[in-house]
Amino acid sequence: MSDQAALDDVRWGLGDAAIGFVLAYVLTVVFAPLMYKLTGQSLDTPSDQLPLSTLALQQVPFYGGMIAMPLFASFYKGRGPLTDFGLRMRWFDAPVGFVTGIVTQYAALLLYVPVLWWTSVTSDDISKPARELSDKAHGRGGVVLLVLVVAIAAPIVEEIFFRGLVLRSLERRMSTRWAIVASSALFAAAHFEPLQFPALFVFGLVAATLATRTGRLGPGMWAHFAFNLVAVVSLLQ
Repeated sequence: MSDQAALDDVRWGLGDAAIGFVLAYVLTVVFAPLMYKLTGQSLDTPSDQLPLSTLALQQVPFYGGMIAMPLFASFYKGRGPLTDFGLRMRWFDAPVGFVTGIVTQYAALLLYVPVLWWTSVTSDDISKPARELSDKAHGRGGVVLLVLVVAIAAPIVEEIFFRGLVLRSLERRMSTRWAIVASSALFAAAHFEPLQFPALFVFGLVAATLATRTGRLGPGMWAHFAFNLVAVVSLLQ
């Protein structure tokens, strides 16, 4: 059975992806009071003043909702995530993905050269959201927590969701080339950070290409890990 025929044989699609994305936000709102209480915060505390511990705990229901839908849809409407999404890894995925992620991170920086030259946007404006998060990482515990959330949890969840469910759903509706572009745009837009859109879009293109060329999510996960890790390390300097 060809890859396209295999995709046509499943019943999950973009509707499941939309439900998963909404579910992630609904669960975050529902469990917010509990997360605030566990970290000793008031519900009136502005989001930009929340400690890293609260923000990290909020990712539990968010990532939980985002990863639950692809797995549920694949198990009950398809043939399982290993087959449907290529949720597997080979030993060489680590070095290939790691190098790819690092190169992509530095290559993406070149996209901002004309922006910095020809607009009033500064490098501080571009790095502000990430820097605000890294500034909350106090001590070794804070750094470890930041790495766990940004460099480990995010790559696993987002690769399964965007390069698994979203990309493969789009491939059922259009050519692989356009599915790569569309899924990358959705991935970048889903972060709700306009200034980070170009870099995220480029990484999405790279990760989606890895997924379609290898048939596995492993390379993209390692690339995502390296991409995010470089950003974390540079911000903690």
